[in-house]
Amino acid sequence: MDKLLNWSLAQQDPETAKKAGAPDPELLAKLFGAADDPTLMKEALSVIVHPDADRDTKLTAFDNFEMLIENLDNANNIENMKMWDTIIDQLEHDDEEFRQMTCSIIGTAVQNNDKAQADFTGHEQGVKRLIKLASETPTRQKALYALSNLIRNHPASYEQFDQNNGWELLGPVLADDSINQKVKLRSLSLLSSILTTGKKEDTWKHIKDFGIVIKVLGLIKKSDNVSLVDKALNILVALISSGYKFNEEELEVIKEKVAVIETDLMDVINLDDFQVLKQVLN
Repeated sequence: MDKLLNWSLAQQDPETAKKAGAPDPELLAKLFGAADDPTLMKEALSVIVHPDADRDTKLTAFDNFEMLIENLDNANNIENMKMWDTIIDQLEHDDEEFRQMTCSIIGTAVQNNDKAQADFTGHEQGVKRLIKLASETPTRQKALYALSNLIRNHPASYEQFDQNNGWELLGPVLADDSINQKVKLRSLSLLSSILTTGKKEDTWKHIKDFGIVIKVLGLIKKSDNVSLVDKALNILVALISSGYKFNEEELEVIKEKVAVIETDLMDVINLDDFQVLKQVLN
């Protein structure tokens, strides 16, 4: 309150007003009786789980909650306010859109946030349920988004992903032509996140076992989705940079894809990445 008083007094003098700057939004909210963010988070979550709230109201509450936890402090408060269990329970809701929005909330909360990553991973069912939803068509894209953000630069989350057979998700998605390209991009983002965890030998073994390199190379073709080709190339370069050794089958397909790039894709891909890939054949 003293800060607000000082700011108010400073506004009476043009010179001191410039130095005072803007008041703290949270203090202003308290002064005028507005609810603070933790209160708004509680209210939104209570609507989400309230049996008498109608569907549209619940969807609005999901949106409001996600907007609030875009703020790092609010995302960290999910654990402090003991909300994670309630959120994770929504991953099993009967309503498909509720499950999607819950995945989105999780992905937003843990993005570039090691505390939230650790908090979420501390809840036993969380990763397991995300993997289940990532294997189901309606929720796959949002669940992959959540998993990708959860695992990036966070070895403990990756370990849970691995223990719950998460690798079984990637191969089928990358190889299935009927799966839309946005989902494939999410899968590549998840693979990229896995490569940031520092678990090189373990990761390489799974990549060999599940034929991931061949499937990623399969995405390099003339396509309307340049982003997919570029991301696939970027994944391969990340593997090369980490010291991954390609086997004979993989090298043979790389040779074929280098020819495809030189014929059809030179004007749309990252040329530096292409040169790194090409050098593998020397």
